[in-house]
Amino acid sequence: MNFILRLFLTLSSISFFLIVFLVQNEINPFKTQLGNYAWVTYVVYVIVPFIFTFISLGICKLLTKSRINKVISIETSSNDFLANYLAFFFVALSAQGVITFWVVFGMTVLFTFVSRVSYFNPIFLVFGYNFYYIQTGEHVKVMLISRKKLKSPKTFENMSCRRINDYTFMEI
Repeated sequence: MNFILRLFLTLSSISFFLIVFLVQNEINPFKTQLGNYAWVTYVVYVIVPFIFTFISLGICKLLTKSRINKVISIETSSNDFLANYLAFFFVALSAQGVITFWVVFGMTVLFTFVSRVSYFNPIFLVFGYNFYYIQTGEHVKVMLISRKKLKSPKTFENMSCRRINDYTFMEI
């Protein structure tokens, strides 16, 4: 289950990289059928990552439940990964040729899949989720993805969440 979730999280989080390349190069498989309505294809391109994200959220609901009881420190990390995604856009805009793009895209998929970055999906920000680094009572630093606004360990209430891996949790 975790492999499938990571695959969907990876695809949804880096799919904008692909979308920028497709739009920039005016790649439209339905160009002849749509005529002057090529924008419809581009709208579909933008909707696909949101569909992958909804699927990811559904898969998360099937993961093991965990509780975070005691927190020593909380720090927001919602903006920490944003530079990575801006870099994706610049790489997609500068890729010269289809082969170069697919090689770079393949490497990006691989590296994103095996790193913790795959859990950071900018679409979660659109849906109101926040990303936090939390140090638990056991002095372990974990990432928590939650819609709650967490500010202080003193105001932290016990939280039921889903365990994505040993260091990443999501409150759904």
